[in-house]
Amino acid sequence: MNYESKMIFLVCMFSSVYAFSQNLTLEVKDIESAKGYIYVAVYNKQELFMKQPVAAFRVAAKDTAMVIPCKGLQPGVYAISLFHDENGNGKLDTGAFGRPLEKFGFSNDAEGVMGAPAYDKCSFALKEDVTMIIHLK
Repeated sequence: MNYESKMIFLVCMFSSVYAFSQNLTLEVKDIESAKGYIYVAVYNKQELFMKQPVAAFRVAAKDTAMVIPCKGLQPGVYAISLFHDENGNGKLDTGAFGRPLEKFGFSNDAEGVMGAPAYDKCSFALKEDVTMIIHLK
């Protein structure tokens, strides 16, 4: 296969993968201030929830409500966790008994008792482009 054929093959391969991917848009509300970062973690397996995300990234907190695009996800079942690292130290600060001192949220606005909610409360099927609203608590 010559160079041009290889390039055409690669373009077609990446185009077909992207063509079958979905776009997830996160609308994050109740951000306390336009300081620090919003950290986002995307999970696709119950046993890895809150341990090993399939994707993770941060965006600068620029307002008290933000739209964050998550492009290129394959169809499947996902759960989202996020937090506002207001002081920019790269972690979710906690106080007594591990209680978060910075705001956080989960897909479906799921809430846990004495910790993160269960994966099944946060999970959602991504079959087409979706907008998920998450309120920070």
